[in-house]
Amino acid sequence: MNGNFVPDLLELGDDRQALVKIAARHILLPDPDVVAAVGGPVFPTIRDQKNRVTLSEIEGRKIMLDDNATPRWALLWSHGIAATHHLPGWTFAHVWGLPKDLDAYSRLANLCMMPEYLGSLSDKAGPLCAFLQYHAFACYGWHPASRAVPSKPPGYDAVEWRYLPPIANPLAYVHKRLSELNNQRVHYLRPLMGLSGAPT
Repeated sequence: MNGNFVPDLLELGDDRQALVKIAARHILLPDPDVVAAVGGPVFPTIRDQKNRVTLSEIEGRKIMLDDNATPRWALLWSHGIAATHHLPGWTFAHVWGLPKDLDAYSRLANLCMMPEYLGSLSDKAGPLCAFLQYHAFACYGWHPASRAVPSKPPGYDAVEWRYLPPIANPLAYVHKRLSELNNQRVHYLRPLMGLSGAPT
């Protein structure tokens, strides 16, 4: 114990696997066929809370700075869910915490949604992190270029994952949503993605 009489954080041991198995039943991941159909990141965005909804540039490419809206849109819209707002009771999480990585920030293989009360399990070095990272590699064939291939965590094969229902042509639905909306984000995103026209 430390001087404040607060117990040191202990490893979860066998409880870790049990906790992950329970949590995984309540996590919704992108459908593998949808991930394959979309390919790379859905939007040309990275996170910059202070300068959100402004334009910037990375290595000569114009991008939009965001505050976590576009990863949420990416996951929902690519599965035919039209919502733009935050869904009550749910949190949208990145598998790999790389908010400045253009290739990872809105890539479906790097996203999941889970009940808010489970959110801390995927933060920092939470017990879900290694499992979600290995799942992204094993299921979608992806890991960030800046990170090593993740190792399979003990107990991974006993975990059952849940997926959002797929739709045909997910990118067409994403483009449809961009054409229907009329806000600052979509006004920036449409030309960045080679789309044009006023909202329909």
